[in-house]
This record gives sequence, structure tokens and C-alpha cells, in this order.
Amino acid sequence: MKKLLLIIDMQEGFKYHESEVILPNIVRLKKMFNGKTVFAKFTNKKGSLFESQLKWTKFQNEDDKKLFTELQSPGNIEFYHEGYTVLGKDLIKFIKDNRIGEVYICGVYTDVCVTKTAMDLFDNNIKAFVIEDACNSLHGKSYHDSAIETLKHILGKQQIISTDDACSR
Repeated sequence: MKKLLLIIDMQEGFKYHESEVILPNIVRLKKMFNGKTVFAKFTNKKGSLFESQLKWTKFQNEDDKKLFTELQSPGNIEFYHEGYTVLGKDLIKFIKDNRIGEVYICGVYTDVCVTKTAMDLFDNNIKAFVIEDACNSLHGKSYHDSAIETLKHILGKQQIISTDDACSR
């Protein structure tokens, strides 16, 4: 079964302590993962609900959208997303075209994009694993922990794994 490592929103605009503490595990996963790797990158278009409803204008410039330096590579496969889920038509097509059977998720925010994407993968009949020690919430540890507990119920406890587990599969 082919596998995909999906790295969510590890971008300069989300560079905070909470994202930096998981970066070593994500760098390790990028090197050691036995499968394809893709990056999901957030963009905030002018007139979006992020701007008009939440009054949030980050990610409307190129500097915010750049991957962390440690993750940049000329061969990276990148998909942009404009909402909470990263599972857009292009990424679904990539998964189907490459006959991916398992998606391993890491990045930020555990309580938002990671959870929404994991649920959307489930709803699309694609097996998802969340790499607990390679995810975090910029809202704080309690939000990350709560999201992980929720994911154990909606995906199954066996779908929440560690970096070591993901690297050894």
C-alpha cells in the first residue's frame, strides 16, 4: 500500500514556539518516511471570510506563505488551501492518481486544519494517521491535547501514532 506524508501549514506566518518544537520531528519524517511527501500551504485571499469575518489578514503576502527554511527543497510537492481543510480537488486527485492508501498527517494546527483534514480523508474513504508528536496547536497545549483525544474517538486510537511509528512503517 502506498503512503503519503502530508505536512500541513509549516509556513513562516505560523512560525511560533509551538510550531518550532515539532519541527525536528517533521524534518526527521521528511528524511525517513517511506512514501511520498507533500506540503499543504495556507493562503488567505483578499475578501475571504478570514479577512472579512475574522479580521485576519496574514498570509496575503509571499513571506508568510514560505515554508520554514528547514523544509524547503527544490523537489517539494506543494498544494495551496484557502480554508480549514487542506483536502482540495488537486490533492484528492494526487492521492488517487498515485494510488495512495494511507495518509500520515503532521503540522499545525492540530485542533483546526489537522482535525478537519483527517475527518475529510475519513469521509473520502482514505485511511488517515495523525502523528501526535509532529503536530501542535498555536492555540496552546490544551487545544492540541483535546484535539488528539477527539481524533482518537473519530478515527480510532490506532490511527494516532508517533514519529517513530511513522518512520518504521
